[in-house]
Amino acid sequence: MNRRKTLIFLISSVLMILMALEAFAFDINEDKKKLSNVNDKINKVGQEKKENEKKQKDITEKIKILEGSIIKLESEIEELNKNVVETKNKIELTKKELTKAQENIANKNDILNSRLEVMYKNRDVGYIEVLLDSTSFEDLLTRLDMVKKIFKHDVELLKYLKAQRDLIEKKKVTLENHNSQLIALMNSTKQKKESLKVSRGQMERVKQQLVQNHKALEKEEDKLIDLAKRIEDQIRRKQSSEKYVGGKMAWPAPGFSRITSPFGYRIHPILRVKKLHTGIDIGIPYGKNIVAAQSGKVIHSGWLGGYGKTIMIDHGGGIVTLYAHNSSILVKEGQKVERGQIISKCGSTGMSTGPHLHFEVRKNGEYIDPQQYVKKP
Repeated sequence: MNRRKTLIFLISSVLMILMALEAFAFDINEDKKKLSNVNDKINKVGQEKKENEKKQKDITEKIKILEGSIIKLESEIEELNKNVVETKNKIELTKKELTKAQENIANKNDILNSRLEVMYKNRDVGYIEVLLDSTSFEDLLTRLDMVKKIFKHDVELLKYLKAQRDLIEKKKVTLENHNSQLIALMNSTKQKKESLKVSRGQMERVKQQLVQNHKALEKEEDKLIDLAKRIEDQIRRKQSSEKYVGGKMAWPAPGFSRITSPFGYRIHPILRVKKLHTGIDIGIPYGKNIVAAQSGKVIHSGWLGGYGKTIMIDHGGGIVTLYAHNSSILVKEGQKVERGQIISKCGSTGMSTGPHLHFEVRKNGEYIDPQQYVKKP
């Protein structure tokens, strides 16, 4: 009877353990699903950021083109304004010439009319005087011919003066028409300029909205990355039963020791805001080897938001290392790796300004200065 009770107890205990293990495994799988969903969202936000940046670049180029067109139109308006002033000056000068010509015509006309009037009133006396003063018939004819020539010259001069007046009048009309055309063209150019300025203002507002959207996406991405980190830490704590072996880690970039950006607060090279730099950046040429700093298990292998192509390795005892911005990844999630094993190739994926390795060390989810664990060669 006691043996039967003992057997039943053992069977019940085993079943409870199996159920607990199954529940534990289910719990971890649920966490992994959550992590996968969060990473999908991070990738989606990253893609939206790229599209936003492309739109910003495109609209910035369009604004530059508009500004160039506005500057060109301003130059044209300035030149047209000079031409209008010059033409107005010419019109004023022509008006003076026209007034002078009309005065000359009036004076000459008055002289001619006076002569004709005198000749008309004293026509008989004039002929007698010509006859009396003449010394001969030939002299008489000469005198009469001279009077005729003087009269003809006055008439021709009057005709010439009137012709000059007509030419000046035409010149004045031509200049006035030209001036009207210049003013119309200048007004049209001003309207084009104002239209371009309105378009530029609209584009500036669109660009500003894109900038605001980009900032919102960055905040969302930061929150998602932080959430992913917490889920990863939770999975790691549930999975990890090993302790960190301790000691200094291997340098993750064999042959390259220049730290281009240390751990700590800095002005972000892309976002241009003060942020915590959560690791160290090591300058490495594109395609060079990246190695595991310590033995452990790969808990992430793939794209991770602004980190780009990323590997995370759990070394036990709450210690996790992260290797970001890779061009290619050579290990899979769940794979065991050894200290110094090549795990990826250097690149510039994600939010990066050029090929380098961003290397992090996390302890129980907290960022630690990697130089506490690794030593430059």
